[in-house]
Amino acid sequence: MNKTARLLASLLTMWLGCGAQLTAGAQPRTNWTSSDTGCARYNDLRNRVLGDIGIKIDTSEPWAAGFRRAITFWNTVLVANFHEEADLGACAVRVIDGDRNVLQDGIVARAQIPEWADFRGKIAVRTAMANELSSTEIYGIAVHELGHLLGLKHNASPESVMYFLDVAGDEVLDIKDLVALSRHHKVRPSIFSAGYLSIQVFEPATPAVARRESESVFQN
Repeated sequence: MNKTARLLASLLTMWLGCGAQLTAGAQPRTNWTSSDTGCARYNDLRNRVLGDIGIKIDTSEPWAAGFRRAITFWNTVLVANFHEEADLGACAVRVIDGDRNVLQDGIVARAQIPEWADFRGKIAVRTAMANELSSTEIYGIAVHELGHLLGLKHNASPESVMYFLDVAGDEVLDIKDLVALSRHHKVRPSIFSAGYLSIQVFEPATPAVARRESESVFQN
């Protein structure tokens, strides 16, 4: 596949979830649903001070690695302790393999929205797309979808990781994202120092390292 064809394919397949935000008010604000059981503590995602947020990753590599890396990133942004959690009774977020009923029209990944009905803290990913994406792109998508669970909407700027169409993994949380995030949750004051925050600052971590690092950040 040549570069132009690959770009067109990317634009078609990298349509990230929550497309209903683009036509706000046109449809009832109800989340997508699936038969997968949601985490018991999903309502914790609506708290201003998030505290301990467990993420149950029920998808295979390399998606799992992308979300573990995203956990480390979000721990530096918010006053929270995001960590991987195996127990459905103790987690707030569940990452699942989405089927065609959830991931329609070439959507690669999709998150539920806390303000909408039927919220259960779920993120669905299209596992088959992993072969078409780099590890950096998968990481960017993971940051993006967790951003939706944290209350962020799509951003019209292609420099933002919350851009609705395509994520390369080298974007930023721009000032619009940071201000919006601060309205939902308690953020670390240092994130506003430059007016934006690059997401491309962390190396992939093993689950044990990701949890240890997130606990260290939370205690500081």
